[in-house]
Amino acid sequence: MSAIEGLVVGAVQGVTEFIPISSSGHLVLVPEALGWDAPGLAFDVMLHVASLVALLVYFARDLTAIVRGSLAGDSGARRMVWLLAIGTVPAALAGLLLNDFFEEAFEDARAAALQLLITAAILVGAELALARHRRHSEKLRGLDDLRTADAVAVGVAQALAILPGISRSGSTIATGLALKVERDAAARFGFLLAIPALVGAALVEIPDLSVATLTSSGAIVGFLASLVTSYLAIAGLLRYLRSRTLYPFAVYCVVAGVFFFIVV
Repeated sequence: MSAIEGLVVGAVQGVTEFIPISSSGHLVLVPEALGWDAPGLAFDVMLHVASLVALLVYFARDLTAIVRGSLAGDSGARRMVWLLAIGTVPAALAGLLLNDFFEEAFEDARAAALQLLITAAILVGAELALARHRRHSEKLRGLDDLRTADAVAVGVAQALAILPGISRSGSTIATGLALKVERDAAARFGFLLAIPALVGAALVEIPDLSVATLTSSGAIVGFLASLVTSYLAIAGLLRYLRSRTLYPFAVYCVVAGVFFFIVV
């Protein structure tokens, strides 16, 4: 992969990993539309490692507080550790039991395009559910109000998002909104839940990366592009969700899904 390809694919990964329009789908569709060779699952994982680093940097203060609180016996911190642990189980099981199925899914660009439409439906459904909660004056919940059942539901949504075209952030945030969780809290929990999932994927796939792949110009540029754009996407989406809806992302997914289905 050339440096230009690495820059484009890395930036696509970083932006779409956290904005709810599916990074996995775009990593399949963008190279296909441009006539480039598919980067491969291992290269995709390397870009996800860059996104993981961005997450760790952005949420360093939150993670430090959780760790220190847990060690000090704080019940709130230990509860968050439990929620993140139980929420990680569905994706871990899906990755272990259905690994071959997911690898084959990454080879079907047209299916990934159609699955962007599913992401659009998920986002619209979440906004409609949230509007209904507000019409009935139902109180929305924050991070401190999350229950084990909430973590499991969000974890299942994250597991389904392994499929290319189904947005991880979109699915987890949408599930939170449907469960009467505030936008900011739903996004933060979804981002925190992505950390163990990305760590697990890295541990499984990084040993398969060759030294030549890791040190190529495309890989280095791609990693840096993914790192920077991931951080910007995290900060930007959290700021955006304080006062705006998911509808623009749903519209994008419909347009992109139809466009890529025709082009590829």
